[in-house]
Amino acid sequence: MRHRKVSRRFSRSSSHRVAMMRNLAISLIEHEIIKTTAEKGKDLRRFIEPLITRAKADTLHNRREVISSLNSKSATSKLFSDLGPRFKETKGGYLRVIKAGFREGDRADMCYVELTIREVEQKSDDDSLNDMQLSQDTRESAPQKLDTVNTETKEPATTKAPAKKAATKEPATTKAPAKKAATKEPATTKAPVKKAKKEKPKENWWSRFFK
Repeated sequence: MRHRKVSRRFSRSSSHRVAMMRNLAISLIEHEIIKTTAEKGKDLRRFIEPLITRAKADTLHNRREVISSLNSKSATSKLFSDLGPRFKETKGGYLRVIKAGFREGDRADMCYVELTIREVEQKSDDDSLNDMQLSQDTRESAPQKLDTVNTETKEPATTKAPAKKAATKEPATTKAPAKKAATKEPATTKAPVKKAKKEKPKENWWSRFFK
């Protein structure tokens, strides 16, 4: 029975569980979005949201408390210098959990955990506005630049020398037609003369026995 056991255990010891939450929190602070299982993402909110609330007030005590929880000075400095002022006016709800299907190996429920206010979105909006302004400026200045380039680079066209006509070749001397070989008439073949056969007198059938 799991009576009065609120937290998720993840089949780990307490020290292993705390180290896992620290690693997830540090990677989320650095990258502002991570992909993990849905159960870990839900449990990560209980770990990191109190730290973001402390980061709103930059005091020595709050910094020491956050460093003891995260055990990372670089993540703590970003938390107090960047994330704390960013969420100064929001009161809770700093993370967003988005379902991302199932993992292929073991069909675990996956999700994306990201900050509700990300710096990437602000940069993308600013970059899009700057690109729009630059494109308009380049469209306006493009025809003027083209005109100046054309006026500078125009030079008198050099007249090409007329190509020399090919020397007329004299017609080749026609050779006299070769003499046709004298056609030999086929030799007349003599028909073979048939020798006349001497006719023998007919003999009677009985005459053979009386010779």
